[in-house]
Amino acid sequence: MTLFDEEIARLDVERADLAARAARETDDGRRAYVDAIVARVERARATLAAAAAADSGVEKPTTTGRDVARVHARDLTPRRFRLEYVATDTPVVIEGLGSALTEDGADGETCAWLTRRAGNKKVAVTRKDGHRRATLSCEVTDVLDLKDFFAEVVDDRGAGSYLYDTSIPLKLPSLSESVRVPAYVAHDYMQRTMRLTAFSRSWPSLFVAAKNTRSSLHVDQWQGHFFMAVVRGTKRWTVFSRESLAFLRPSWSRGTLDPAMPPLEEQEEMGMLPLPREFGARRWDVDLGPGEVLFVPGGSPHAVRNLDCTVAFAGNFVDDVNLDRVLEDLKLMAAKDPALMESYRALDEVDFDDEGAALAAGDDDVHAGAFDANARVVRVADYLAGGRLV
Repeated sequence: MTLFDEEIARLDVERADLAARAARETDDGRRAYVDAIVARVERARATLAAAAAADSGVEKPTTTGRDVARVHARDLTPRRFRLEYVATDTPVVIEGLGSALTEDGADGETCAWLTRRAGNKKVAVTRKDGHRRATLSCEVTDVLDLKDFFAEVVDDRGAGSYLYDTSIPLKLPSLSESVRVPAYVAHDYMQRTMRLTAFSRSWPSLFVAAKNTRSSLHVDQWQGHFFMAVVRGTKRWTVFSRESLAFLRPSWSRGTLDPAMPPLEEQEEMGMLPLPREFGARRWDVDLGPGEVLFVPGGSPHAVRNLDCTVAFAGNFVDDVNLDRVLEDLKLMAAKDPALMESYRALDEVDFDDEGAALAAGDDDVHAGAFDANARVVRVADYLAGGRLV
């Protein structure tokens, strides 16, 4: 039995269990939610079956991918970013923004802004890699001052500790004056609705991580695009194309639209499934360092390892490329969480056609002379107010 056959058999069992679960549902919305999960299992199975049939032409399994493209912000206008990378589902690292990502300019890497603005704020920190283990909760969480946690991880005293995806606007608002959002994502549709959504104030969010902590292989909720700006340290990223999902041993048995996947390191040890290029499967690897911003296309599975103590901020965003997929997932998720229906309606009721016109008109302000990185960022307050048309 090949690796493909093993996965197909596992998905067959999973599909049967989920179909039975859907049949037992008495609520129409919840049944539709589970039916959508069944459809995703079937889609993954069909992809694997097709790949197995074409097995002679499939690439050998690999534990390395190609490098992520790197472009200096001086040469990358927001228009070019959206046309060449977002619209083509291609990851990219944007360089040259280090002096503009925080209020401390070129000294941002010291993170004095972090302790000065929010050092006395209490934060919930996961211990023992608890952010990776859904079965653990309060027993692996400590609440302490941010400055104390930062000192701990800088001094390498916080093995397995992570301040993970903590909303700056909601939990650490004083940092909103410190960080700057890359203008490349300031067109976020979530910030342009007439009504607030459940995610209007979720980002940017803060990540402070101890050396060797990891974020397991996962797909972000509702197919949101993702950006991360690293201020301190280096994060090793692995990103897969959306079409690679079926080849990463996804499991929908927990009953959510976004599947669980075995950790990347475990899959590499047991033997990765091939990633056939003819099915659009791709892998990219990159070390993301201080002053660099990474774009991850919506729906792309990804995993992260912190090579040393890292400080970064990040966020999800929506635009014309992933809007339909985001709306589909939000509407389905509302069956389990009715509050999300308001978020769906707020996003669905806005006509974003003017965005396409603005993009077509374009901006060609490539800096031939002196480059000012501050022209490529926006204040958090401006981002939350809808940014600017870029």
